[in-house]
Amino acid sequence: MRRHVLSAGVLLLGALSWFAAVPLARQAQSPPAVSVRTWLGHEPAIEAHLKQAAVTTLEDIGTGVTRPRRAHLNPSVPVESLVWKVLPPGKRGGFWESYQSEIAAYELDKLLNMRMVPPAVERSIHGEVGAAIMWLEGIRSVKQTGGKVPTGEIWGKPLRKMLLFDNLIGNADRNAGNILIGSPGELVLIDHSRAFITDRRLPNKIERVDAELWERVRTLTAEELTRALRPWLDDAAIGAMIQRRNQIATAVDRLVAKKGRALVIIP
Repeated sequence: MRRHVLSAGVLLLGALSWFAAVPLARQAQSPPAVSVRTWLGHEPAIEAHLKQAAVTTLEDIGTGVTRPRRAHLNPSVPVESLVWKVLPPGKRGGFWESYQSEIAAYELDKLLNMRMVPPAVERSIHGEVGAAIMWLEGIRSVKQTGGKVPTGEIWGKPLRKMLLFDNLIGNADRNAGNILIGSPGELVLIDHSRAFITDRRLPNKIERVDAELWERVRTLTAEELTRALRPWLDDAAIGAMIQRRNQIATAVDRLVAKKGRALVIIP
């Protein structure tokens, strides 16, 4: 993605001119965008429900290489169903996979205040232990909408966050099926069972980073990560994350020296 500063200014001025020309009655009829991230502000209640609600039915979803299932819950509020993943840590088909990585991704999302990964908790269903992940209604993936990642100024920030997050967690498995599209400028990230590997290589090329998220990532300490993620990740996985973060920092510093901060660390 390229950031065109002048075109952004033209777009903004054009939008303001259009809005000024629209009658007030028409302006009032434009409803605000509804967020698909319905868990925001309700995390404790949803986490408790995912852990404790009775499972009424369990069905195959029919998609995904990790063969997730959908469990319907009673009571049906605040969440009617969950994605159920039973993946004991280990290698399958050449890939490291673990249900614990799903929970670690959610906990790290909270630590970074990223607000893009839906709630995930550990629980037992029918004698199996796995990750119970909030099922999201009324949202489609990039794959379901044609396979093209959305573009435009409004999508720049969430895409930069996604790329930085995947570099931090070592997630090389991001694809069109696990990027969900909400209202304009809103992405939801799912399916992290292959993340948090000990490979220190970065999955994505560093070109620019989101300023707010980068500041949080840049200042992360091993102690913070251990407190938040140690139930789900071992010391080797946490150490590899710190190493990847340090590589990102080196790359960002080089780009800033070459291009200037304004073109690399984007508000």
